[in-house]
Amino acid sequence: MTQLNSRTLDKALDLLLALGADQGRRPFAQVADDVGLPFSTARRFGAVLESRGLIIRQQAGRYLPGPALLEIGEAMPRRRVFADLVRPILSLLSRQTGMTAHLGVLEDQMVTYVCKAGEGVFTREGMQLEAYCSGVGKVLLASLADADLEQYLAAGVLVALTPRTIIDPAHLREELAEVRRQGWAMEDGEVIEGLACLAIPLRDREGHVWAAVSISGSQQRFNPRARTRHLLQLAKAAEAVSALPVTLSPADAATAA
Repeated sequence: MTQLNSRTLDKALDLLLALGADQGRRPFAQVADDVGLPFSTARRFGAVLESRGLIIRQQAGRYLPGPALLEIGEAMPRRRVFADLVRPILSLLSRQTGMTAHLGVLEDQMVTYVCKAGEGVFTREGMQLEAYCSGVGKVLLASLADADLEQYLAAGVLVALTPRTIIDPAHLREELAEVRRQGWAMEDGEVIEGLACLAIPLRDREGHVWAAVSISGSQQRFNPRARTRHLLQLAKAAEAVSALPVTLSPADAATAA
């Protein structure tokens, strides 16, 4: 009996997910056929889903996600769910390195920190920072198409936050070319004197960079030998993030928390 109920629940959930993805574009019968349900069974499941507000009839034979399903999504935005899943990975990275770990995305030409673990750095989740002077930002800028990068460089004056901040567009362009070549970025006292950051990209299945993960700490902690070790630790963290059941698509990454 338990096995039968489990199969029934699986099929009902398959139907719900298929209807949610379809968003009323096709007749109910076609969606049911896609998930392998006889029409009579699908109608029975559909009636229950509709009665609970999980789907809603748009017109004869077509359904949209219902108010109950929409409330679930609104209560836990995808970015918040993602951040909650990422935080333990960053916490482990922070403990391993003794530094502050971040995951950031590029929004409106700024870095937004989606998730943070560890203390001792001024950043906070949801905070934005200029991209040109941060490790995360350099990784994300280096991943831009050439035309988009040139548009960024031409958008305004780069302000020096410390004597080490790169503010010459030509110099920054060279720096980003090196980041693209080596696959990681280093920020060395360019935001706050004495603070450094090492960052690597996160890629989707097509190889596109959509975020970056980093560690931040004192400049003295990033000598060449230590940097090699930290790059391996960052790579393991990036692999763990990429294996999560929930990720951020480019559209999600560009949606404010």
